[in-house]
Amino acid sequence: MKTPKWRVSGQWLWLAAAAAVTLLIWRNSLFTASESAAQSSYIMELLTPSLSATPLPVESWHTLIRKLAHITEFALLGAFWTAALTRIESGGCPVKKVRVCHTLFICVLTAMVDETIQAFVPGRGSLVTDIWIDTLGAVIGSGISWLILRRRQRMQRHKDN
Repeated sequence: MKTPKWRVSGQWLWLAAAAAVTLLIWRNSLFTASESAAQSSYIMELLTPSLSATPLPVESWHTLIRKLAHITEFALLGAFWTAALTRIESGGCPVKKVRVCHTLFICVLTAMVDETIQAFVPGRGSLVTDIWIDTLGAVIGSGISWLILRRRQRMQRHKDN
């Protein structure tokens, strides 16, 4: 079995970033319904001037913004895990699609734990649709990270030749 090359630049940074985002996601799940609503209200207040310029009423943006927050945090998680696993398993090259599958598996498990935590928090609930939304975010983030890593690989190959 090949020993991972831990000296690849940024290795620990990607792992730390993935762990930090995971802990942030789970921490947010521990907020009660009223605490979560207060957070959402604060964000809505910040965005209201911009949202007022759209044809939709400001109130209709509330759910969309909450779901976009799920997508965003899981996109970051997917991007960080893709970068971390690619570097651990291959020493920085080559990027393989199987590593994206590992990332998505980790992200779906994270989403399942997230929703399980919420099932036990007062006023919160667990939604299967949120797991799907989180998975969409992970796919987006992982895909972007994978494309960036592939591009860097190609550029390195051209540079080496």
